[in-house]
Amino acid sequence: MPEKSKNIIKKIITGKLLEGKNPGVDRVLFRFFNGLNEVSKSLLTKKSSEFVYKYLLDYLLQVNPGYEAAMPLLGSQEEEAMLLEYKKNRFIEVVKPCDVILIRGNLRISHIIQTLTKSPYSHAAFYYGDGKIIEAEPEGVLINDIDKYINLDLRICRPVMLSSKGKKIVVEHMEEMLELQPKYDAVNMEKLLFKYWYTKFRPDTKVYIGGSTDFEKYYICSGMIAHAFQKAGYPIVPSLRLRKRTKIKSLRSLTDYEKMVKLFKKNYSQIVPGDFDNSPFFASVKFLYLNSKANASKNLQLAEDDPA
Repeated sequence: MPEKSKNIIKKIITGKLLEGKNPGVDRVLFRFFNGLNEVSKSLLTKKSSEFVYKYLLDYLLQVNPGYEAAMPLLGSQEEEAMLLEYKKNRFIEVVKPCDVILIRGNLRISHIIQTLTKSPYSHAAFYYGDGKIIEAEPEGVLINDIDKYINLDLRICRPVMLSSKGKKIVVEHMEEMLELQPKYDAVNMEKLLFKYWYTKFRPDTKVYIGGSTDFEKYYICSGMIAHAFQKAGYPIVPSLRLRKRTKIKSLRSLTDYEKMVKLFKKNYSQIVPGDFDNSPFFASVKFLYLNSKANASKNLQLAEDDPA
């Protein structure tokens, strides 16, 4: 091989091309994957496609082997059940309707989402009230009991500046989703798996979830909830990639900032669970394992005083 060609290859390998800092390369490779994926699906029969999707879904929804190994031992099954019941009681004491519940999942797909979003939370659910949550799952938009996730790490995110009118709009949207039953965004899942592999190859690449299909008919868990809040005019996170020409003339007051956030917001399809945790418009509530009402008048100490 000529020395000049060797130098070109060396420059490509050691240069910025493979460092995830070239969005043009990312776009080309993502489009190539999309095209290859569509061709592959067109060659498969409907029955074969359903079999592949079922096998893939079953695999992704299995508990991640590394999760159970990392969990601390809690004693007997009776003691564990008692602890979880106690945890549920404290959770119900603190949580309020319209809160967003973030879940640190224990499935294979949870690990992929956590890696891509750089957040410990892989799933989001909407607290409906009376211990019930509304969530988007592959099998549909469901209403479930919080018992489903009480054994996992949970975070309550509260929209502290949402008005009563806004809460009504959010709740009505979530109830509408239960009736309409939009499909889970399986196409987005395909791209998610490719992006997960791609970040192994190019760890600094900026990858985004969402925006792959018809927003009104397909959802991921956090996108469906984000749509409800954006419908009520309540922001989650602003998109800070501002254009040179904007309608924002000044940023001197809270009103100016509110205009900017509403103008430059991320589309709800690109909101991930971690966005609610990082949002300045949602308060992160770490609910007490102790019964705050029962212990309000007691001077409780969890550690011994340091010796003099």
